[in-house]
Amino acid sequence: MVEYDTVQVLDLIEQIGEDEVNEILSDFSCPKNSEIEEFIKTRAVEFSKKKMSMTHLIFDEDVSLVGFYTLTHKPLTVKSDSLSQTMIKKMERHAKYDEKIDSYNLSAFLIAQFGKNYALASERRIAGDRLMNLVYDRLRDVQHEVGGGVIFLECAEEQKLLTFYQKKENGFKPFGERVADGQTRYIQLLRFI
Repeated sequence: MVEYDTVQVLDLIEQIGEDEVNEILSDFSCPKNSEIEEFIKTRAVEFSKKKMSMTHLIFDEDVSLVGFYTLTHKPLTVKSDSLSQTMIKKMERHAKYDEKIDSYNLSAFLIAQFGKNYALASERRIAGDRLMNLVYDRLRDVQHEVGGGVIFLECAEEQKLLTFYQKKENGFKPFGERVADGQTRYIQLLRFI
């Protein structure tokens, strides 16, 4: 099985310099989602330097960039009518209920970006499940240090993506939606750590 190393963008900049990091990121390709490709090439370094979100790069044994994920934490409001009774019980452990708006308010970990590098031959690409497990490993470490218990993400309304995030191994459940730029609809999903 291929071993992967995860390196935070700021740590890599400290090791090899910002120009070299930008050169590595410039080769990243994600034709299935131009938003992911644009982010890694044009905003990942800046957002990390400003501490707005932290991008983690995944390299294989040949030191090829196979994927990345970007994490941050954000306030989150979840309407109680979007949750099952089981999820409500879990939510009560991590959130404050606001009776006035029938919602739970909390701070949650956001998987802001998540993608694999299609510039590599298909046999060298990291599997989505493996990439997601690396995210979970990192978030469990962070949770151990700072607390928290909810992860959320937003994804385009594409069945393949929704199926991936909602399958048992990943465990995300939809709780809302957001429309960006008046046209792009994002489905919001959450899970508990």
